[in-house]
Amino acid sequence: IYTIMRKLIIALLCVLSVVPAISQNRVKWGVEVGAGMSAWMGEYADGSKPLFNPKVGVTLDIPLNWLVSFQTGLNWTSKGASYKMYDDFITGSESLSKVHVNQNYFQMPLLAAFHVGATSRFDMVFTVGPYIAYGISGKSETKLDALTISWPTFDDLSIAGQYISDGFNRFDAGIQGGVGLDFPKWTLGLDADFGFCKIAPGNSPYNFAMYFTLGYKF
Repeated sequence: IYTIMRKLIIALLCVLSVVPAISQNRVKWGVEVGAGMSAWMGEYADGSKPLFNPKVGVTLDIPLNWLVSFQTGLNWTSKGASYKMYDDFITGSESLSKVHVNQNYFQMPLLAAFHVGATSRFDMVFTVGPYIAYGISGKSETKLDALTISWPTFDDLSIAGQYISDGFNRFDAGIQGGVGLDFPKWTLGLDADFGFCKIAPGNSPYNFAMYFTLGYKF
């Protein structure tokens, strides 16, 4: 996993190093905040429910020509979902409890952005490309009557030294697509992430997230 991330970061730095100087003069840095829905998808996502989650990050837009630019950056992105789990390993009886799973990632998009002039004041921008992400923190939580139990999402779950289940996979990657309005200083957008990596070992669903975003360009 670390080798893959290192190679992708090196490749990104190589791309940035060969951008013509004329484009460098028009590079735009920005900050972005977003909020929306995260969920799981796939065969093993049945019964899971979406959660409301945020994201925040820095953005970089590098024009390649009048129509296309390369967009990247680094986001702190929160994903996850809720599902029902048998808690017989706690209570000794087969009863169901709802688990809320929070997965926090550092995420880097590598996007092609197509700018279509809608009016003299703003462009319509369509983006598509891969993303890579690494899980940095997260908490899973369930309530049993008056008792609340929580554990780190990316760590193995054990109780009193007894192994219960594997932790979630930290590495994630997939495709991101979006559409937005690009003003001289502000951006408004809608982004969607479709994960290609299973969130946990074995039979497991994939990440999905959709965010409304607001950005400011320097």
